[in-house]
Amino acid sequence: MAADEVVWYGPRILTKVRQVCIPVELLRALELDAGSELQFALAADRTEIRIRPTGRSRADREQKKAS
Repeated sequence: MAADEVVWYGPRILTKVRQVCIPVELLRALELDAGSELQFALAADRTEIRIRPTGRSRADREQKKAS
């Protein structure tokens, strides 16, 4: 994605326990909810943190344990 195609949300504040709120528009677009797993990566030039969903959730893991 080219830099001019990016839609920025925020700024957001990092809490004392290093948490940040993800904008609801992004959560809905990716169909994420509490318990959804995410992966993080630091861009090579160290100017961006990239976040992507794994497609799994805490509920999926708990369901497998119960089976």
